[in-house]
Amino acid sequence: MDTRQALLRSARKAFAERGYAATSLEDLARTLGLTKAAVYHHFASKRELLEALLEEGFAETQRALAQPGTLHQRLLSLSLAYQGQVEPLTALMTAYSSRRGGDLEAVNLAREAMRRGIEQLAELLEQVSPGHGKALAVIFASIVHGAYMTAQHMPGYSAEELLQEGVALFVRGLPEGKGEPPSLLGP
Repeated sequence: MDTRQALLRSARKAFAERGYAATSLEDLARTLGLTKAAVYHHFASKRELLEALLEEGFAETQRALAQPGTLHQRLLSLSLAYQGQVEPLTALMTAYSSRRGGDLEAVNLAREAMRRGIEQLAELLEQVSPGHGKALAVIFASIVHGAYMTAQHMPGYSAEELLQEGVALFVRGLPEGKGEPPSLLGP
């Protein structure tokens, strides 16, 4: 077993289910049948573990946006990959919720991850609609986050179906051309 990867998987699941503040390294060690020393061998703190998960998410976003294909295909790939990532907004909110007033360093890590993600997406969307990349990135991130939150909290909704339709509507609403190859926008 790759202990580091097992810890990352377990932390991703725990952060998603219980939140950052309610997850302890002791709990993660116990879940995996490890000692605390084994956990500390790979991650010096829970914050370091969060940082590793956020970096994985950033790399996944880079891969999705860099793949060949239309903007629609790349945005759909990005939005579907989001499900397996530590969602920075959740990490940010739950980092505030600790009994001792929150973990401000974790909050800052989550904010930085959000900023980097928006900038990454804005760079691509700027090619389609110059001068509007940042706003479009925020709007798109809201569509993706909203689809996952709705599917998670409201029975009868599928994140994948909401994302399929949301990405299609988003791309259809973008201005055509402006000197960009039509293949970038796609269907």
